[in-house]
Amino acid sequence: MKRWTVAAVLCMAAVGSADTIRLKNGGSLEGVIVKEGDGAVVVRLKYATVTIDKSDIDSIEKKASEDAPAAKGLRLPRWDRCIEGVASRPWSGQLRQIPATVIDKGILKNVPYMSHRSGNYEFNLYGDPDEPAGIEIGVTRELLKSDAAKKECLDVIVALLSDPKDAAALRSLDLKPGKTERDGLTFEVTPETAEDAYDGWWISVYSSKLLDEARATDEELKKLTVNEEELEKEEQAERERAKKELAERKAQDKKKVEPKRSEPQVYVGFNPYLFQKQETQHARKVTPHQGGARRFWVRGYHRPRGGGWVRGVHR
Repeated sequence: MKRWTVAAVLCMAAVGSADTIRLKNGGSLEGVIVKEGDGAVVVRLKYATVTIDKSDIDSIEKKASEDAPAAKGLRLPRWDRCIEGVASRPWSGQLRQIPATVIDKGILKNVPYMSHRSGNYEFNLYGDPDEPAGIEIGVTRELLKSDAAKKECLDVIVALLSDPKDAAALRSLDLKPGKTERDGLTFEVTPETAEDAYDGWWISVYSSKLLDEARATDEELKKLTVNEEELEKEEQAERERAKKELAERKAQDKKKVEPKRSEPQVYVGFNPYLFQKQETQHARKVTPHQGGARRFWVRGYHRPRGGGWVRGVHR
């Protein structure tokens, strides 16, 4: 977890049961641990993840997780299953959610998504997290020259596909640039030289229909995204709020008074749904069109199929 001035946390997990991570500063975090190792743990919340340094952790109380019911009729897996699948790979030791840069061209233009990165691997999920419009994984920098890394990307997506015929359709591309379609899904390999590749090599599976349903209008983008300057202001405001809240908690503890809790009470002293400005260095380097600033999707926002915009957790 990136170092905040204070970082006491209380979060609701995305499923019924949750692990409890007690922090050395007295705070605690409830969520589902999907990755533990390399000096950090990755915790799944609701439509988001947070990565916590082990040096900040006092103890971990694990509980048997309640698997969310499998969604019937979906050919692309739900976001939680995707994250758990990615977290199981040997290269995912540095896995963390990063700001998702608004894509300004191509089939993915203005589609909300969540983005996770570990080293030079990046995994993205588009549209409704519970009924994804698309999933993709890619490599950047030195891994662009690695056939083994590209083969690993293929294996990750194949492992996430439930229909063997879909897996066969993806394998038919043989890691070569191009695309094929099967029953409403498009399977595509995008080289780093493509206009909408943003210097990465990608394997993706998506539904054009669902991408269109999830796409935001220019007006909606103003409400659902932030630029780096706005992100920094939110971060500063959150630090001040956190300081005040934790000071009140300490005063109540001394008086042995039960703290007043707003509904829903989902975290204390730290908002895991706000990115920090420094995290944008890991996000896609989109060249802003029309001279505007690079913008990022606010974490947790998505548009469920047939519904309006919602956020995983509100404050």
